[in-house]
Amino acid sequence: MRFVSYAFHLMIIGVACVATATETKKVFVRGARDTIQIEKSPVVVEGNTIPVRAVIPSLDGVRIIASKKAESLQLTPADANLALNNTRQAFSRVAGVMVWENDGTGVQAGVAVRGLSPNRSWEFNTRMDGVDIAADIAGYPEAYFTPAFESLERIEIIRGAATLQYGPQFGGLLNYVTKSAPAGKAFGVESSQLGGQNGYYSTYTAIGGDHGSWSYYVFASYRRADGWRLPVRLRDGSERESDRWWQYSVMPKVQWRPSENTNITLEAAFMQYRLQQPGGLDSAQFALDSRQAMRYRDWFNVPWFVPVVHISHRLSDRALVDAKLFGVVGARESIGLITNPTIPDTGTNPRRVNTDNYRNVGVEVRGRYDVALGAVEHPLAVGLRLFRGSTIRRQGRGPDGDGFSTAFVRTLTRDLDFTTLNAAAFAEWNVQLHPTLSVTPGVRLEWLDMRGTGTYSREKPATSPDAFDTLGTLYRFDKGATETLPLAGVGVLWRAFEGIELYGNAYQSWRPAQFSELFPNDPSIAVDPALRSSRGVSADVGVRGTIAAVVSFDISGFYLYYGDRIGTVARAALGADTVLLTPGASQLRRNLGASEHRGVELYTEVFLSSLLPLGEHGASLFATAAYTDARYTAGPTAGKRVEYAPEWIVRGGVRYQWKQHVAISLQGSSVSECFSDASNTRSSASGINGVIPAYTVWDLSAQVQLTEWLRAELNLNNIFDRRYFTRRAGGYPGPGIIPADGRIITGGLRFVL
Repeated sequence: MRFVSYAFHLMIIGVACVATATETKKVFVRGARDTIQIEKSPVVVEGNTIPVRAVIPSLDGVRIIASKKAESLQLTPADANLALNNTRQAFSRVAGVMVWENDGTGVQAGVAVRGLSPNRSWEFNTRMDGVDIAADIAGYPEAYFTPAFESLERIEIIRGAATLQYGPQFGGLLNYVTKSAPAGKAFGVESSQLGGQNGYYSTYTAIGGDHGSWSYYVFASYRRADGWRLPVRLRDGSERESDRWWQYSVMPKVQWRPSENTNITLEAAFMQYRLQQPGGLDSAQFALDSRQAMRYRDWFNVPWFVPVVHISHRLSDRALVDAKLFGVVGARESIGLITNPTIPDTGTNPRRVNTDNYRNVGVEVRGRYDVALGAVEHPLAVGLRLFRGSTIRRQGRGPDGDGFSTAFVRTLTRDLDFTTLNAAAFAEWNVQLHPTLSVTPGVRLEWLDMRGTGTYSREKPATSPDAFDTLGTLYRFDKGATETLPLAGVGVLWRAFEGIELYGNAYQSWRPAQFSELFPNDPSIAVDPALRSSRGVSADVGVRGTIAAVVSFDISGFYLYYGDRIGTVARAALGADTVLLTPGASQLRRNLGASEHRGVELYTEVFLSSLLPLGEHGASLFATAAYTDARYTAGPTAGKRVEYAPEWIVRGGVRYQWKQHVAISLQGSSVSECFSDASNTRSSASGINGVIPAYTVWDLSAQVQLTEWLRAELNLNNIFDRRYFTRRAGGYPGPGIIPADGRIITGGLRFVL
């Protein structure tokens, strides 16, 4: 295994030392007179293009992407286990993506870049088809909804420079773009049937067509498995499954083109999943057997509905407008134990229920106008956003038994109602100083109003016979917070040579304080009235492009300043100044300090088919690497490394294709160690805090064309059955060490007509 790890790193270094690039073509858009730069793969094998990462065009509809680090990933079953939503494989060509592997379902993608937290991708502005899909992008930005990867055309990632056009998250934009109807085809169908270990089964079926001014695309997906973790053995010798899950999703999409200048799209995505949470492990338990489970009565359930109305219209040769009306109707429901893994579940331990209900609605209107100054046009993008979000949060003692239920059997210990109002406006102007040089300044104004009302109380401990019931005083609150914040940024793009670009940018970012941070819901923690959102700046400088249609590359350095980070401090550390503390509170939540993140990111891909006479065969080698130094620079943890910020994330692989008959992809992922807490605890008996050890994992995906319309697929994830983990949880889905899945083999058939 050590030899395999060394060989992997040598392969990465060898590929990275090759100069890099992708064929760049200029496209002139009729009427708008844009010059849009698009990276395209130079490798075509018998009509099939080997899919690779691409740079999003500098001008893309109403969007200005010039000078930003913006990447697009094309997904195919030959490159990733799409039926299992394998995030590690899907994001392998994006440098520095940290992946949380909480479970083997793939229904909650947890990804981050540049030393930020991967917790349900909450440091990203997470969207699908350009609209919000998180619980509440301002008050609670966790993304419980991840679309089925089989339904995606591509995934877009724009780093911190997405701040002005999309929202202020430090991580930038993560946008899942779903498939549309096949052009020029009245009816088409795609269907897959796959199975595998641990009772895994997946089915996906989509139909679509394009006729006249109408087109449609509808898919339905269902997946289930018994899970990788082992059943729990009870005292009577019987066993209970601990890791079962199922998930289904449905999405119809209809497009109408009443004229050549207008496009109207209606879509509605519905998804629901339910999974058991086998619980976390302490350090000794993980070392003994990482597959063992401590819980069999912990459940997690999420229904999610996202309706969208999208209208785009070309007003003139130089003007475009785009409007989206969207909503989210969803819930997060859980029941189970929240005690340390050392406390066994006897089958009679009291369980706690937590429920959130989300009701959000928003509208975004964007426009682009190409300002003509002399003989040169300078695209100007503007936009307006209005949003209202509602979250109802309840917590209390749940029913006994083994099954899933969200019924409360005692007085609620939390009954909270949060409301978010958000308005934002932005403008970015791509000024063409020279045919090869442009600068893009921009501004954004954010207004945020958050209100919280309700009651909360202390809970009786989990060891009490009536655990999770109220203990003592029932507290009431009715509070609000309003914030107005201007943001600014600027980017520069220089097309230095044919196919080579130099880019740089610097943009302000902020992270609105969460509901749980702004409003008290724990009597032991008081909230500083002066608590404010976290603020900072992110910057990129890099070079990307192509060399001789053989190699594609993107090498950049980044800097991220994360100021006014929010945390809690013990009352004893406040000295005599306790005026801010409410009676009985032992801790104060306030702005504690800052962190700085700096590093280098590399993507490179060598297209051997353009370099060697391979004939009917195609092949490519790719590598991504990211070095990140993320440390706290102020506050009680100054000098410590930021949690979940590994110094090195290195991925790479090889892809082979023979005509249309065979496509095989072998990928490796290597991540160095990191810490689970800001204090940089090396280890703890409970498993909650400590080091996340370094690991290397290999994956294989293959597709074989059996007939013109039928293909066979095979996936081997974690080929060498590496036992590792990416997260130590303090609460759900633990607490404790959350093991990643070991070797999983899946396969089946897919037909496309």
